[in-house]
Amino acid sequence: MASYFRRNYFFLFTFGTAVQAYTVFETTCKTPTTNVNFVSSPDSRGTLDILWSSLFTIFTCTWTIQHLNVPEQREGRDRGWKGDLKWMLKGAYTSLKWMLLTMVAPEFVIGKACADLVQAKKDLRKLLKFAKADHVSWTLAHTYYANMGGFVVRSRVGGNILLGPHVGNATRNEGHTDTTASAEHRPRASDAIDTTELDRLDPGSFPAKETTRYDDVPDQDSLFYLDARILCELRHREIIPKLPSITKEELEDKSKNDSFVKAIAIVQISWATLQIIARAARKLPISQLELAVLAFAACAIVIYGLYWTKPKDIRCTTTVLQYQHQIPLEILHKIKRTNYRGFVRAFFTNQDQVEWRGPVRNDSISRGSASAWSFIAITLGAVLFCGIHIAAWNFTFPTRTEAIFWRCASIYATAFMPIVVVLGTISNSLEFFEDIVFKTVFPLLSILYLMARLFLLVEVFRTLYFLPHRAYLSTWATNIPHVS
Repeated sequence: MASYFRRNYFFLFTFGTAVQAYTVFETTCKTPTTNVNFVSSPDSRGTLDILWSSLFTIFTCTWTIQHLNVPEQREGRDRGWKGDLKWMLKGAYTSLKWMLLTMVAPEFVIGKACADLVQAKKDLRKLLKFAKADHVSWTLAHTYYANMGGFVVRSRVGGNILLGPHVGNATRNEGHTDTTASAEHRPRASDAIDTTELDRLDPGSFPAKETTRYDDVPDQDSLFYLDARILCELRHREIIPKLPSITKEELEDKSKNDSFVKAIAIVQISWATLQIIARAARKLPISQLELAVLAFAACAIVIYGLYWTKPKDIRCTTTVLQYQHQIPLEILHKIKRTNYRGFVRAFFTNQDQVEWRGPVRNDSISRGSASAWSFIAITLGAVLFCGIHIAAWNFTFPTRTEAIFWRCASIYATAFMPIVVVLGTISNSLEFFEDIVFKTVFPLLSILYLMARLFLLVEVFRTLYFLPHRAYLSTWATNIPHVS
């Protein structure tokens, strides 16, 4: 019995000594005064801590969600390191431009993402019929890739192969793979129409719906970017015998959906949201900038969901059809794209723009149901983003006037799009009221909306330097991994 107590006493003494040696330092000052094993995060934070963590979260919300279309192909131009730098800066400029647009008006990116999704699903229903007949795997991601300008037609390739390797019905012929087009689509001497002879052609020789001004025919020493609608038309007319055969794995390999980068963005967004919740639970002041971060995070989650299956950062195209000489004119008329001039202008005009060979614009949008759904998404996105700013109703502001302006600006910005919907509905019912709305009321409301959004944007940074003293107290959320 005595030996039992001696052994347990020794164990308790040893364990107690170890616990005493492993001390935790709760920081209420900059550094501990004795040697310790673990130091917790400081119980305070500085202005730059709030600023940098908020800016990084906004950056992750606006940069990683970009799903831009396939860019213009370099095609061996601008050789050397100067050319490499030029094309690198060109791509960075496009991404930076869309990042700034997302910062200023995230609801428009939500609307564009919704329009892309609706249009892709609409095109998918048509393409699936051909995919089933061609025994080709086809998904929503393939349709996205088509609408991004991933499939192209080439001219003057200098060879005899007319179909891209992903399209041809490969058959063995004396040890060689035959990927040429059917006989009626092979280039003939008459197909190589010289552009100097275009003026002598009779416009009535082509169907009215396919005619165009012949001086609009572009130089054919370039790629011609397609979209899903044109791809469907080429397959319907059997200009290509089958849809491109690209496996899901090949498409995922082209896509730059970096799971690690996306995980960092999700962790940062989750941390920012959790920190705001923790501060609200402890009734600690929250800065207006942190509330704006929450609004960006909410919009980023919506955009992530809408673009869930869309490929990301694809840089190279897939050739589905190519000609040794110039493209026959009757084929050229079928591969022109007709889009609105731009996403924003689509809501103000019905004028179409014919695009021949350039890449699919990132702001292009098709007519019909896609634009209608995008308008609904913009409305809901604006209500979501601006509505979160209303939560700063009783926050601390530098002056009483700025507090009143914030309340008015956040309420008006939230209600602007619903007001536009109501006015649009009324103007459609009352014709005499339409001119008043679109020429007077709507421009005035739009100017006030821009001023309100600009005030909110400026005020979130101005109020950062007028926070109450308890806003600098940190919570347990600082111990969670994040970037600041």
